Amino acid sequence: MSRTTASVFMPVNDQAMALQRHLLQCAKARSRWFGLSAWAERLHGMILPRLVTTAALASLTLAVLVHWL
Repeated sequence: MSRTTASVFMPVNDQAMALQRHLLQCAKARSRWFGLSAWAERLHGMILPRLVTTAALASLTLAVLVHWL
């Protein structure tokens, strides 16, 4: 007697795949550049609301440096 085995198709669990992608994304976020990235994000958060003031201070600082040199 010959038995034919039917291949069983297991549907891919979307939640498990989403979790795996999330965990990989978290692992990448905690790479060796994580500290620099966190610092840059904090700096961006401080500068962006004061963009005009920051640009004016940067221009003033540059003008003073050019005049001094």
